[in-house]
Order: sequence, then C-alpha cells, then structure tokens
Amino acid sequence: MIKFFRHIRQRLLLENKFGKYLTYAIGEIILVVIGILIALQINNWNEEKKENIALQHSLLIIKGNIKSDLVLLDSLKTLREKWIPNYKKEQLTFFNNKFNPATTMMAVRCFDAILFKANTSGFDALEKSPSLSLINGSHLHKLLLEQKAAIETLLITENETNKTIDDLEARMSYVSDLNIGYALLSMDENKLKEANLTRTETITFLNKTHSSILYRNIIAKASVRDITILPQYNVLININKKVITEIDKLTKEVF
Repeated sequence: MIKFFRHIRQRLLLENKFGKYLTYAIGEIILVVIGILIALQINNWNEEKKENIALQHSLLIIKGNIKSDLVLLDSLKTLREKWIPNYKKEQLTFFNNKFNPATTMMAVRCFDAILFKANTSGFDALEKSPSLSLINGSHLHKLLLEQKAAIETLLITENETNKTIDDLEARMSYVSDLNIGYALLSMDENKLKEANLTRTETITFLNKTHSSILYRNIIAKASVRDITILPQYNVLININKKVITEIDKLTKEVF
C-alpha cells in the first residue's frame, strides 16, 4: 500500500502536476490522521473495556464482603436484642434500691465487648483503582460512601461501649477477685462446685459489682442500646442491601 502511494506521488511530480500533488499530499495526511484517530479510539475502547471488566470484578468482591457482613450484623443484632432485656431488668433494681443476685448474674453474663469489623477490602481496593471513575458520582458510589460513613459511626459507638467495660474490669481488678467473676461467666453449675466457689463468695462478688457506680453507668448505657446501637445496625443493614441491589444491576449484563 505504501509503495502504491509513493508511486502516485512520483508520477505526479514527474508530470509537473504540483497542484494535484499538493492536493494529494493533503489528502494523504488527512488519511494518516484519520488512521491515527481510529487507532487511538480503538485503544481507548480497549482500555475502557479492561477498566469495566476490572470494575465488575471489584463490585463482585464488594458484594461478597457485604454478604458476609450481613450475616455477622444479623448475628450481633440478634444477640444484643436478646441481652437488652436483662440490662433493663438490672437497671430497675437500681431505681428500686434492691439487689437481686440472679438478676445481676444475668446482666453480668451479658456483658459484652462486641465489635463489628466490616470487611471493606473490596471498596478500599476500588477507591485506589482507575475503575472508580466509571461509577464516580453514581447512585452506587453514593451508597458506598454512605456505607463507609455508617461503618465508621457504628465503630465509634461500639468502641465507646467497650471502653466502659474495659474501665470497669480495670477498676474491679483492684478491689475484687476477678477469678470469681471469670468463673461465674465461664463455668456451669457443676464446674462451679468443683471450684469450691461458695454461695457467699458469689453473692459478695455480685453485690460489690452491683454497688459499683461504673457498673451502674454501664448498665444504664447498655439498657438503651435498642435506641443507640441497634438503629445503627439497621441503617447499615439497609444500606448494604441497597448496595447489593445496585451491584446486581451493573454486573448482570456482563456476568
């Protein structure tokens, strides 16, 4: 093809047809430019296709992360819902100025240091990827940012709750025999008998715990988790479900 065009140029020059040669040369330049533009466009299409495929894989990873998170969130939510009534019952003993060993035992056994740790590996990787530009500003991207904010908010709330529990444990370690407390939390009735833990020792430990101001403050916070932490679980669960729905819309056409 190149030889063919060269032959035409040489013939026009030999025939002193400079005007035609110039027109031809311009046309040839235009053809070359068009060829380059077509090649660039094809390259752009290929790059966009690669980025789109990378995006699809990232979204599927995010979906997998969220599905695992939903299982954990549901489990923690169910556990907290089960424990909250015990906290509320113990709180009533404070108001009534009564000590009930069985009630305190149930509340203590529901003491938790629960921390929901979301798997954000998929979204973290997507944020560093050029593929993010393909959904930047989209409804899915906004949902993912909402999800990130909801995770951070829940983490702050749970850390505050867990800190009070750690503080109580640290304080009681100076005034109580925590071996008794750990035994009450971890051993069944038969094991407690083997440990020769008397009823008097048990009641003394529980009463000392029940009288602690820090313990009472923890119970007060724990008793309202149905209006503090649980709603945050629900918000995150709902956002996660919406994210999965949006991901399904974008991936079903490719996979």
